[in-house]
Amino acid sequence: MNYHSKKLKEALGQKQKLNPSYSLRAFSKYLGMHPSTLSLVMKGKRPIPGKNLDEVIMKLDLTVTEEAIFRESLERKNSLIDKIEIEEEYKNRFIVDESHHKVLAEWEHYALLSLVETEGFHSDFSFIASRLDISLERLEVVIDNLLIAELIEIDGDNNIKLTSGPLRTTEDISSKALRASHKETLEMSKSKLDDVPVEFRDFSSMTIAVDPEKLPEAKAVIREFRQKMASLLRDGNKTEVFQFALQLYPLTDMNSEGSHENIH
Repeated sequence: MNYHSKKLKEALGQKQKLNPSYSLRAFSKYLGMHPSTLSLVMKGKRPIPGKNLDEVIMKLDLTVTEEAIFRESLERKNSLIDKIEIEEEYKNRFIVDESHHKVLAEWEHYALLSLVETEGFHSDFSFIASRLDISLERLEVVIDNLLIAELIEIDGDNNIKLTSGPLRTTEDISSKALRASHKETLEMSKSKLDDVPVEFRDFSSMTIAVDPEKLPEAKAVIREFRQKMASLLRDGNKTEVFQFALQLYPLTDMNSEGSHENIH
């Protein structure tokens, strides 16, 4: 049984313990949900409607830890990773190379390419600069770089069009441009941690002991996860541009004595 269903059943059980005649219908009214909806939620057959979630959590009087687990339980139920199909365009993406240094190294280029795909986009420079929170002068540089790289084109009506599908870079190949891009992403994340409300961001990390021989397999899993995440988020009404970043790196000195004894 998933955690959110368990907590709902426990709460109903507590009320019935105090009042044996207390019904599911009364419980649903207390939570502000339709009885049939609540019944399906408790059976694990549907999620709690978004409009009811905050009230349900408040009425269950969950601790901070319980609320976090409750919300995570719902998220896992709603989007099991094995059920997400990778979109075909992510399997055969256009590979940018070192010659596209500006596109790789500076965030505004990828952001503009993604903004073009959002609902309600139009090619007015003031609109684009406002959405990306950059100056018109900076935007002109970004557009020139993308035109030179042939990643966008501007038609006769001055509409910006993409010339390719989603982009990807080479994997496991050292690149000055990629290193600059990753550094910029990490620096930007510091400000977003303070400036962006928690409901619109997710920062998490874990520290684990690992077998270095499994790193190639781990990287393959991460790449598949990235593709599935992109496929999930691109489905629906796209109105915003987000940055999604993952990091995996050693905390121990891999050149120290004993670090290679299990590596063959």
